[in-house]
Amino acid sequence: MAKNRVLPPLPSLLAFEAAARLQNFSQAAAVLGMTQSAISQHVTMLEQTIGQPLFRRLHRGVVLTEAGVTLHGAVGRGLDTIESAMAELRREPRMPALSIATDFGFASFWLMPRLEALARALPEVEVRIVTSQHAPHQAQPDTDVTIVFGSSGAGSTLLFVETVVPVCSPAFLERHRGDDGAVDWARLPLLDLEGPEPARWLSWHDWFALMRLSPRRRRETMVHLNTYPLVVEAAMLGQGAALGWQPLVDRHLSSGALVAMTAERVTTDRGYALIEPPAAAGNPAVPAFRRWLLAECGTGGSSPA
Repeated sequence: MAKNRVLPPLPSLLAFEAAARLQNFSQAAAVLGMTQSAISQHVTMLEQTIGQPLFRRLHRGVVLTEAGVTLHGAVGRGLDTIESAMAELRREPRMPALSIATDFGFASFWLMPRLEALARALPEVEVRIVTSQHAPHQAQPDTDVTIVFGSSGAGSTLLFVETVVPVCSPAFLERHRGDDGAVDWARLPLLDLEGPEPARWLSWHDWFALMRLSPRRRRETMVHLNTYPLVVEAAMLGQGAALGWQPLVDRHLSSGALVAMTAERVTTDRGYALIEPPAAAGNPAVPAFRRWLLAECGTGGSSPA
């Protein structure tokens, strides 16, 4: 365990350094905006701590003792180092920062695989990603941009619409497909992503209705999970069928870790969208990120919705 530093108070060291440099308590007091008695008290405190005098008092000033010379050299080097570091930091321009708020699914499956590309596009930008359990539907406080899910509105830029297909592991599909290749959706174990009410994304109930299938009645065959990464992980482990949002699951479909269970895709007028709060307008990293994001999403320079 690291030991705590045993050091005199900084004001006492500053008072001593000024008195030693000027060899005069009155002049040190004037430089530091203190009284002569305060300088004297700080020096006396240091001498009591060390156990030996630091100055020899003369009629018109002071001179350092041997102990004073040693301490003055150490204090001077320390202050010089701090002063140099502060000057260097003032000269160095601060790296611009960009904070991105989004949900676990978008961050895990879309943004994370592209972090290297993002770093190349914004090489001088410090990126911070803030995720939440459910997809935000409005700009998040203290962030520069928010990638929201839902119905895009004024001030947002649509990235891609909600496109959904049921997915599962290849082994799961093999176990639950009949001899004719069909799946018994009434009995199939399902993985459900819990969401807020009213729901802002497609549910299994919605999908069954759009596919003109009878609604599910066997709730015991549905497992509810509260984050999309958990849903996808369970699907890849063969625990059930999940709704696959594209392009979030595209990488898993391409690798074969997941397979689409139907040829039909359901598309809605919802989707992921980019929101840039007015407060972030002065951040030069925001337009650079916007250009990169739209290019990656294949939306080009689409105008705000």
